[in-house]
Amino acid sequence: MPWLLYLTGRLAVNIKPYSLLPGSVRGRHVLLSIALLLSSSLSSLAFGATPNNNNEIPETPENAPESQANHNPWVEQSLIDRSETGQSKVRVTAITNSLGYLDTWQRQIGAIDRQAPAGPGERFSHHETTSAGTDHRTFWVNSSLLPKLIQVPGVVALLDAENSPEPYGILPIEPSPNTVRSGDIHGAIDAWEMGFSGEGLIVAVADTGVDFAHPDLNGTQARVGFQNSSYYGWPLMFDHNSMYTWMVEGKAYPESNSWYADTSTIDFDNDSDGILDNSGLNITGVNASISGEYHLGEHPDWRLRERAGGDVPILVVDDRLSGVYETVWPDTDRDGWFGNETPMRPGEETSGRDTDGDGLWDVSAGLVYWVSDGLNGVPYGGAYSARHGYSDRIAGSGNLTLFMLESGSHGTLCASAISAQGVVDDGRVLGMAPNATISSIGNHYSGGHSLDAWRFIAEGYDGDPSTPDQPHIGSFSFGYSSVDDSGADGYSLYLDWITRVYNSNASYAVAIGNGGHGFGTTKVPGAAHGVFSVGAFSSRSSDSWGQSAPWSNRGPNAVGRMDPDIVAVGWSATGDMPLNNYDNANQAWTTWGGTSLATPVVAGLLALVEEAWLENRGLHPKSQELRDFVLSTSDDRGYESFVQGGGWMNASRAVKTLAGENGTWSASPAQWNTGWFHGKHRDANLNSIAPGESQTFDVKFENPGSSQIQLNLTPVSFQPLSHEVLVWNSTGNGSGGGENDTWDGHQSDRPDLLIPIHITDDASHRLHPDTVQFRARATIQYDAFDDDLDRSSMERVYLEVFRWSDLDGDGIYHNDTDNDGMVDESEWEDSEELEEVTYWWHHGPQAEVRVGLPFEDARDGLLLGVWRYDASPSELDPVRIEIDWTSFGISDDEWISTIETVQIGPGTDYTASVTVSVPEDSMPGLHQHGILVQSQSTDDPNNTRSWTLPVVTNVPWEGPFSLLPNPIDGNVTNQTLYTESWISGAMRWGWRPESGDWRFLTVHWPEEFDQDGSIILDVDWDDNPYTDIDVLWMTETPHGYYDDDPESYGPSTFFIEERSVNNHATSGQHNWGTYTGTSRETFAVPATPGIHQMILHTALHGVETNDNPLNISVGYISAESSGFTRTVTDWSESEGNDTALVVSTMPLSVQSVSSHGWVRPIYLDDQVAFQDDPGDKMSASWWYNLTVEGASEITVSMDSYDSVDLDLFLFRDDDGDGLFSSGEEVTRSWSGSSSESISLIDPEDGLYGLAVHGYSVDGEGSDFWIDIEVVAGSSLDVPSFQDLNESVISDIWPTGSDSLGGRVPTGAVELNISYLRPPEEGNWTGFIDLAIEGGALIRLPYHYELVELDPEISFAAPQNLTEANTQLPIILHASDIGIGFHLSHLNWTWPSNNTKFPADSVWGLSTNGTLHNLTSSWNGVDNISETPLLREAWVNSTLPAIEQWFEFHAMVSDASGRTSSSDLAVSYDVTSPMLAIHGVPWITNTETLDFQIQTEPGSDLVVEGSVVETNEEGLANLSFVLEESEMGLFSGHSGDQPFYYNGDPNVFEVSSTDNAGNSVTSSFQVVYDPSPPSEVSLMTLQDQAYNNYGTADLQYPINITSGEVILEIPADTMEWCVFVLYFSWVQTSECSEATSPPPILNTSTGFPIPGINDYVETTEISVPLSLEGLGEGELAISISLEDWAGNTHQTNWSVTMDSIAPEISWVLSPSSGDTLGDHVQNLSWWSSEDVVLELVVNGVEMATQNGSSGSKAMILNSTGRQTFCLHAIDRTFPQKNNNSFHECREMLLPDSDYDTSVSGSSQTLVSLDSIDIILDRHPSQEVRWTSLTTGSTGAVEPGTGNPILSLDLVEGQNEFLIEIDSLDSTDSYTISVVLDSTPPVLEFSEKKYQGSTLSNLREVYGECEPGLLVRISSEVQSRDLICPETGAFHQNITVPDSPGLHTLEGFSTDQAKNSYQYQIDVLKQDWIEWALDDAQNSGTMLWVFSLSGITILSAIIAITLRVARRRADVSR
Repeated sequence: MPWLLYLTGRLAVNIKPYSLLPGSVRGRHVLLSIALLLSSSLSSLAFGATPNNNNEIPETPENAPESQANHNPWVEQSLIDRSETGQSKVRVTAITNSLGYLDTWQRQIGAIDRQAPAGPGERFSHHETTSAGTDHRTFWVNSSLLPKLIQVPGVVALLDAENSPEPYGILPIEPSPNTVRSGDIHGAIDAWEMGFSGEGLIVAVADTGVDFAHPDLNGTQARVGFQNSSYYGWPLMFDHNSMYTWMVEGKAYPESNSWYADTSTIDFDNDSDGILDNSGLNITGVNASISGEYHLGEHPDWRLRERAGGDVPILVVDDRLSGVYETVWPDTDRDGWFGNETPMRPGEETSGRDTDGDGLWDVSAGLVYWVSDGLNGVPYGGAYSARHGYSDRIAGSGNLTLFMLESGSHGTLCASAISAQGVVDDGRVLGMAPNATISSIGNHYSGGHSLDAWRFIAEGYDGDPSTPDQPHIGSFSFGYSSVDDSGADGYSLYLDWITRVYNSNASYAVAIGNGGHGFGTTKVPGAAHGVFSVGAFSSRSSDSWGQSAPWSNRGPNAVGRMDPDIVAVGWSATGDMPLNNYDNANQAWTTWGGTSLATPVVAGLLALVEEAWLENRGLHPKSQELRDFVLSTSDDRGYESFVQGGGWMNASRAVKTLAGENGTWSASPAQWNTGWFHGKHRDANLNSIAPGESQTFDVKFENPGSSQIQLNLTPVSFQPLSHEVLVWNSTGNGSGGGENDTWDGHQSDRPDLLIPIHITDDASHRLHPDTVQFRARATIQYDAFDDDLDRSSMERVYLEVFRWSDLDGDGIYHNDTDNDGMVDESEWEDSEELEEVTYWWHHGPQAEVRVGLPFEDARDGLLLGVWRYDASPSELDPVRIEIDWTSFGISDDEWISTIETVQIGPGTDYTASVTVSVPEDSMPGLHQHGILVQSQSTDDPNNTRSWTLPVVTNVPWEGPFSLLPNPIDGNVTNQTLYTESWISGAMRWGWRPESGDWRFLTVHWPEEFDQDGSIILDVDWDDNPYTDIDVLWMTETPHGYYDDDPESYGPSTFFIEERSVNNHATSGQHNWGTYTGTSRETFAVPATPGIHQMILHTALHGVETNDNPLNISVGYISAESSGFTRTVTDWSESEGNDTALVVSTMPLSVQSVSSHGWVRPIYLDDQVAFQDDPGDKMSASWWYNLTVEGASEITVSMDSYDSVDLDLFLFRDDDGDGLFSSGEEVTRSWSGSSSESISLIDPEDGLYGLAVHGYSVDGEGSDFWIDIEVVAGSSLDVPSFQDLNESVISDIWPTGSDSLGGRVPTGAVELNISYLRPPEEGNWTGFIDLAIEGGALIRLPYHYELVELDPEISFAAPQNLTEANTQLPIILHASDIGIGFHLSHLNWTWPSNNTKFPADSVWGLSTNGTLHNLTSSWNGVDNISETPLLREAWVNSTLPAIEQWFEFHAMVSDASGRTSSSDLAVSYDVTSPMLAIHGVPWITNTETLDFQIQTEPGSDLVVEGSVVETNEEGLANLSFVLEESEMGLFSGHSGDQPFYYNGDPNVFEVSSTDNAGNSVTSSFQVVYDPSPPSEVSLMTLQDQAYNNYGTADLQYPINITSGEVILEIPADTMEWCVFVLYFSWVQTSECSEATSPPPILNTSTGFPIPGINDYVETTEISVPLSLEGLGEGELAISISLEDWAGNTHQTNWSVTMDSIAPEISWVLSPSSGDTLGDHVQNLSWWSSEDVVLELVVNGVEMATQNGSSGSKAMILNSTGRQTFCLHAIDRTFPQKNNNSFHECREMLLPDSDYDTSVSGSSQTLVSLDSIDIILDRHPSQEVRWTSLTTGSTGAVEPGTGNPILSLDLVEGQNEFLIEIDSLDSTDSYTISVVLDSTPPVLEFSEKKYQGSTLSNLREVYGECEPGLLVRISSEVQSRDLICPETGAFHQNITVPDSPGLHTLEGFSTDQAKNSYQYQIDVLKQDWIEWALDDAQNSGTMLWVFSLSGITILSAIIAITLRVARRRADVSR
């Protein structure tokens, strides 16, 4: 049977279904029942179907925390795929809000990466893991443990760490202008001119690395400026791949492919010859190692090694401090000599080599960003190691050198877009923020822990976002394209949390990808809500710019939010390439494009804006407020928000707005997603608003300028204006030269068709004048593209928009000489007049191009070029190509309302209220509209601006629903930019999985559809074998970051609950496949109430039109529960036929029906599992065996009542030995909780064993329940079924079906059911499976309860308990409608001997309906065992004539053992009743009187005239509420006599009468006294002198030795006792007790004195006292009383005695003897008892103090004698004999303690700009100073020590007054100082003359300061002189004999110690040198040389003539 999908409440990933046969339809079963059978965890679905024969089950941590409620982390699908394909270990990144829980779990199961031991010179340092707060960790774990990991408390998401992020690539772009153009069109140049270039901002680039030695990037490296950082001054870089290798494996290059170099090899230069002793490397020219140890290693850059021809040595030197290695020398030319290289050290961390002499490095040695210091781990290593559970590995000093390199080119390109300096190739590349610095996160795609890069940007090296050592902006040009729930996925939510919550100042610019042009293609993490998601727009060589790049991904994200946020140049610009890829630096650049380019462009522009923000507002912006600001200052380029977001980023406007330029403004929020989610608007989640609802929000507009601005606000939305369709049936195979209307083949330089879209001077070809956006599309018939679906394409279609400039004025753009509409080679004459605006030349069957604000690019016209491109001929003729083009404009939007005009004053803001009202009849879906904001400055009417604030309104569909598309008929009103019912192709082969078009439908599923049914998703399109639409269904799940920001996130996010099979093959290519095998996708999902997202994706688009209309139904199917439940109590009706109904909100087409039954579910409760061996599944403590035969499915579910971890295993006895072994495991479910379930389809027959394994059980055991169900049996059948037509449906459900929430069904099926009786009584289940057209398989449970009721038996006559004196007939009746009973099991016993009762007659009805006379069998005449099985029996007899009680008993047992019995009693009675009253007291203190009366059972009992019911024993328990009795004291002849008086409620009369009329009567009364004897008072206490004290007098101590106490007490006191206690010692006691109770009177007796009702209620008593010798202390007088009702009372009085005077001790501090130490005094005192104390100081009274101790601080205001007096009285102060204390003392406060002095001012002439004065003073004295010269003042506060006062001086005379306050005087000091800071005058020159350079003695002359010493020095002589008064001097000085320049130095110091040095160089020459110089200068030597030359020449001539004459003579 097809595969069964169980409905579950928690799915983050989906189990892979299987097909019966290759290519078969995948069936879906959905269980529809009154109660869902299963509630499964994710793990049981994801992993339960894979057998695992490994016994090793890891242990759960001891004391593991309980799982939080609704624990449902997001799990990346590829993790599940890896596990299911058998990968034994997976690398996981777990995002968690409790690293502590995760760490405990990892260590218990051994999932912490094991670190290699510390190597030589290394050590480990452990940093504690932060247990609280959101963080992440990456580690390897056994894939089988993923179910456990999912349940670890705190886990938010599990990411596949083996899925490295992918860079978004570099689109090959033809050459274009340099990036200065990008700066121009984005306003960066304007910002530079305003002084904002990114100065002080750090931008992090997470990518392949950065070549910082590139001349354009050298110096842009960011450095740590946080002085408290251990890495202060070093570059701020991060390489998580190398860090992982180092931290875990302890390896660096060359041992591993790391960018950390091992430089632990040590060499020496012991002989100081410049050659290292061991390696032989030359270090001449290198700063010497201070320690003498040189560290060597090899450079880790493979490109450098390749360029250099081998390994490149590096040298690390401690040339500044011994042992501190900071300088690195690379031998880039590999000549063995480091001295000719550029060193790398903090501040100059790069190195390279200039190979061509142009001054630019052509070879790069990269950048060094740290050398190990032996104290600290690698930068960021502390945070990194703690996060991932490692110890921080610390290398020895100089042993490890960290490089930042470039592994490709992508990172360098990105960095150059930010900060390139414009050095190479005449400024070819210039970044947007040339003064911003770059923090490179390199090796980002090479493994490691990529999420650490995200955190690094937010927290820096120390892992603390609150310290300033992190970047400000992150640039991400990468993504994870395999994630389909973008925006709700684990990556995006984490990044949003980082920028929104963790560090709200960190801003991230994130690319959305290059897979467009489809909607919804924005990818992770660009889909995160809080980042700057970046799309690419154009900057073309044609000078066109600001157009959407057709390949740029688009929004929305998976929850319907706008993407991108901002767009920028991504198509195209120049960028820098790594040096080592090229021969020289001027070649190291390229032209590139992509969102990879647009993102760093935005990051650089953000740096400009943030710098301006910081300067103008003083703080760094929050990421979200910066986001609003940037969006609201961007340019509107005419595109909808899913294409352009907020618009084209404009740094110029942003910076001018921050600077307050007139006419500028900003808005917040800058985009709005209308609606709510869980009751509130969410900034970072889905929002939706239902039809008929409205939402109001505020937009704040700020005017920073100094002039007023006016804003006009207009709600707008896009509307189609015109639409044209052209079908080109292209004939020919391209070989015919274009003749006869045939295609002449693909020519890349010219189009095949050239369609005029807009010709400025041609009215027949013009765009609508209101056009703001133009769209053109084309699609080629799919069988020409890929007819066999083998993903090997043949032909495709290209589009290009041209801008026409009629340069020759002939008005011709295409000379179509043959009038065939195609461009032939001979007709391509005016190509030079056409310039490209935008194009689509990508791999796919569809093409799309768009132009925003087309009239800006139009010039003389816009034309659309169409190409038919044949990579390989399709051999089709003709080939159909459909082209359409549409223009869109904006019109007033009817949903949005706001104020029309706003005037905002200078420097103020205005908040505009905006309301979005959704009409009742509105179409659900995502609506893109907005508010057009047009501004005008009141000062400058030309200063205007227009921008559209994007508004996305998400109107949800209310489920169930159906959506029918508009027809594809060319009607312009049907055209749209985005609609859910039309989906296009947008396939881009060669890209990534998101290729295609996406749609997102928000569905609200109501509560009334959440019970017994299922949701059916049905998406249908026109039959086409090449089209495939994938469907995804997302459901709410708890939001992992809700607690961190509840307002923004809300309690839920979404996960993919179910989806179509993901047929992505590779590079954006999908294989075809639907569940139905047709042009339809259908499957069922659970009916969960709440919000869902339905996602549609074009995997393949093969329809012939550009739009594919979709019929979308989200229906509900349910069974009418009454037809699927049968309860049978009458077994005669246990077999038969029935009908059942299935209803649906959509047409219901059932293809087939099958059934199974009966099976009995096994529900086991209160089972117990114990702690088993976590490593051995076979140690399970609970087993259950079952035999399975002919079953189609086994399902088991379980859960525990405790917070434990139980796992479920299913085994099959394969070898038939009756035992189960580990290898016989069939499947398992073992999550991290006890909620487990398994399902086995088509199980083999055999013995199965279920094992519940106690993985982690606290205590002695854990209770659990388990449900087992087997689908099998043939006793339930559905022989036929029929669809019900509309008429029948309306008849059955005229007012709707309850199963459909009251809706009338759209579809219904009637099932004809046949059933047989189950084998025995009990609950049985059958299953009916419906195969729905489209492939969904619905399973309906049929519940059959066969009830075996107890048999019934009763005496039909007479009535029970009948009393009679005649013989009555007795009739017994027994029946059983179930299995029946035998006569032998019917018994009627005789009461006297318990024998069988004889019968007059007996009749029986058998189970087959036959009546039998059974009298003989009953009475023993016939064999009773031969009687049939009976359904009923009647036994008739007569009551015997005996006077007594007869008690008869009868019982029947049916064939199943159930019994029933009946009893009958009959009696005669002649005895009168008895009467007894129990439990009545004569007096009580309880208001309710409870008593018991006993009489003869059955008698009538009457109490106070009311009949009282009695029980079967004649007992009656009664309660009456009593009335409080009165009490009084009567004075009679015999003295005072107390009495009680009762009212009527307290007097009772009782009677009893039996059935015979006998009766008896009795009466009684009860006194009710609830009040305790509390009316007690102390009348007087009389002392020995007969003084009386009342209670008010006793609050003060008294003096008493004897007397008496007189008390007043209640008259009804039964007993009293008086005690007098002294410190708990009983001094006096006296008690008295009454002898008899008072009499009780009532209304019948009257009061003691007739006519008098009021009587005294108290009496007096007297008790003598004797207190001799007690002295001082506390007395307690206590009386306790009890009255006759048992009420008690006690009263106490306290008396204090005191006769001892107080003793006082006191001291003054500080003091010594009679001398006070300070004028600030503290008096402390202590007393022997509490006193009232008065203090008098020098005759002045201080505040009174109370108590036994205290202190008083005081300040004396004069020195000398001081008088202190104390007076105290103890607690007897109100009495006449009070006790007191008095004492005075005289003390001395010395005058000398307050003397002052100043020192340190002895110099009257100084050269420093300040002097220090030492102050000697008392700590209490304030010092004030005043500069009499400048007027400045200051003060030194009182304090200890001798403070130093620093006084600033001005040039010249300075006068200061210093005043020091004493207690009663002020000391004054005057200081005079002259400041002379001007250095003395000194200047001199050499006196020169001809030949002076030959002399050793030189004369100098010059100027000096008169009177000062002047010293003139040479290398061999110093001469001193005193400067003459004239200030001019001459001096001779000797210089060395050696030729050359010699320095003469002069030095002079004045009296203020100012000094000045001056020096000149003098020349010493030998004679030849002087002579040559003299001759060159036309001196004397010129003549000497001239004459010498003439003389020599003359001699030569003479000799020559002489020789000539001799030769002549010889010849002659």
